[in-house]
Amino acid sequence: MTEHLTLTVTGMTCGGCENAVKRVLGTVEGVANVTASHGANRVTLDLDTSKATREAVAKAIERAGYRVAA
Repeated sequence: MTEHLTLTVTGMTCGGCENAVKRVLGTVEGVANVTASHGANRVTLDLDTSKATREAVAKAIERAGYRVAA
């Protein structure tokens, strides 16, 4: 099942940060169609919940140095 997620992500300050988040999420199996906006502190993506969880997505973002709001 595919779920559309919108996450509040803090710590992104520029387009390079957006690209870093997109790059790290590209390594998570089941994640597709990632967009990131540092101005809105928002990351949106489609997640195949049979392959990964929201928690796995959040951990990947946090490993890249950003914070996912609850």
